[in-house]
Amino acid sequence: MSKGGGGSPQVTTTEIDPDVKAGYLTNLDYARNVGNQMGARQFAGFDPTYQQGEAQALAAGTGPGRQQLGMAGQLTQAGAGYTPTMIRPDQALTQQYYNPYEQQVVDTSLADMEQARQRAVQQMGQQATAARAFGGSRHGVAEALTSGEYGKQAGSMVANLRNQGYQQALQLAQQQQMQNQAAGLQGAQFRLGAANQLGQMGQAQTGADYLAAQTAMGLGGARQQFAQQQLDAQRNLGLERLGIMQSALGLQVPSMGGSTSTPMYTNPAAGALGGAMAGYQMFGPYGAIGGGLLGALS
Repeated sequence: MSKGGGGSPQVTTTEIDPDVKAGYLTNLDYARNVGNQMGARQFAGFDPTYQQGEAQALAAGTGPGRQQLGMAGQLTQAGAGYTPTMIRPDQALTQQYYNPYEQQVVDTSLADMEQARQRAVQQMGQQATAARAFGGSRHGVAEALTSGEYGKQAGSMVANLRNQGYQQALQLAQQQQMQNQAAGLQGAQFRLGAANQLGQMGQAQTGADYLAAQTAMGLGGARQQFAQQQLDAQRNLGLERLGIMQSALGLQVPSMGGSTSTPMYTNPAAGALGGAMAGYQMFGPYGAIGGGLLGALS
């Protein structure tokens, strides 16, 4: 009886390589040990640099930058709340600006007027004496009119001097009020300008504090990640070794012992094909070449 070209039947006994079997069993035992000895996964703690950056981030909320922002708010409220005072006559303030020599000027002017009146009356008496009317009714009337006229002039002069003094004092007092108002407005503008600068400085300081904190936290996080990788590498070392061993023993063992008898027929082409397939399954492309050659020679 022939098959595939015919040939004499042969019986071949195939056994697993003892070294491969031993390696497979060793690999199996190692896998059990790795599984039994594998502990709980460990996690790296926070790095001190990260904790420092976290503390800086928390402190930035109450640091110098925030304090400057608070001062800026207070100055802004003070500047916005400024209300200028009304410029109006102020008797107490006006009194402070009266000329201290005003009374002396009034007294001197009245004395001059009195001397002028006396000279006029004396001259009038001389004229009446020359006309032999001294002491008469006409002389008395003329003298009374002269004295009355000088009295009116003296009253008008004193009133003008007093009014001039008051107007001058009032003007000086109002100028003082205007200066005070201008100074208050200038102070309010200065506070608003300072508030603006403090606000900008506070924002810049707070931003710089947060940036420094984020930088420190980033560096600390990188260190923590590296520490975590080291812990994972230590834990997974057994698994990595097992993977290497499994890849080296990538043979699916068909039998763990004993022998099988299979009728074989000699056919060079079929033997080469079967040997190549078996070699490829066991050892890859190079195994396929060797298996094909052995199959053809069987």
